Amino acid sequence: MKRNKRLTFTLTAAVLGLSMSMSTGAAAAGAGNQQTQGQAQKAEKVVVTDPTAITKLNSTSVPPLIVEAEKRYFYAMGGGKGSTDVFEINGQQYRYLSDDIGTRAKLMDYLKQAYTEKAAAYFVDKYFISHGGRLAQLNADTGNILDFGKATAKMLSMTPTQRVYKLCVPYPEHLQGPEYITVKFEKVGDHWRVGTAPHAVF
Repeated sequence: MKRNKRLTFTLTAAVLGLSMSMSTGAAAAGAGNQQTQGQAQKAEKVVVTDPTAITKLNSTSVPPLIVEAEKRYFYAMGGGKGSTDVFEINGQQYRYLSDDIGTRAKLMDYLKQAYTEKAAAYFVDKYFISHGGRLAQLNADTGNILDFGKATAKMLSMTPTQRVYKLCVPYPEHLQGPEYITVKFEKVGDHWRVGTAPHAVF
């Protein structure tokens, strides 16, 4: 009887030792897998020399494209290079755009360097009119103090030709908490473009 008890105790200890060893190994493997996954999830830095020719879109190449889109939006909203030619319609004062973006075709070509055709067209049709063969807009100023140059991006969804990112955009000198803006992107040919209309972003 004593021998049986001793044998039972020995077997039990062996089983417990094996179980603990397996648990420790599994925990170590799990930690290793998590570390590997974390490294895999870290976005590869994309060096952007021309934001209008981005072929690989990730969290590091989204901000340069957004800054380029912002620049083109405010250039258009400011009338381009500026014009002193104004006129009135129904009591509202309008101004002509500068010659470089002075027609719908020219403005669309300019905007499509950063936006999809659909996003650009929606913006142009909403804020500009054709008058005397030239493009014009209400004679008013616009602005935005958000610092898009310091924005960060987190991907929400993706396909080979479409992406959605959530931007975290700070105010200068952190005057208040950041703004969160969801932006769509679309691949047009070989290059990525902003698929959200500019006035919905900026």
